Amino acid sequence: MPPGSGSADNAAPWSGSTAVLTAGDRTRLVLAGEVDASMNEELATCTTEITRLGQPLDVDVRNVTFMDSSVLAVIARLTQRLSGPVRVIGPSESVRFLLELTHLVDVIEILDEDPDA
Repeated sequence: MPPGSGSADNAAPWSGSTAVLTAGDRTRLVLAGEVDASMNEELATCTTEITRLGQPLDVDVRNVTFMDSSVLAVIARLTQRLSGPVRVIGPSESVRFLLELTHLVDVIEILDEDPDA
């Protein structure tokens, strides 16, 4: 089953979702809802796919309502595995704070707006 395609019938209303999209020469990881350690298996599947594609990465967090350190660790690993830059699109104040606190802002680019909009 592809990432983010779990059945909505058995998903908690507050659970998060993921999707890996490709277009042109970039890959996009779309995160939404509460993304945390309960999604480790799904995030690992996404990481494997993103790494296999090997393209520069955009992480779309515009619809994230909560993010924990396990997701930050995934983003950090991806910055090390990919040759191109990792861009984080539309972080909320709380997500931006976490990116700053963990110094991920030193190795990623933060975009307030979707460059493809």
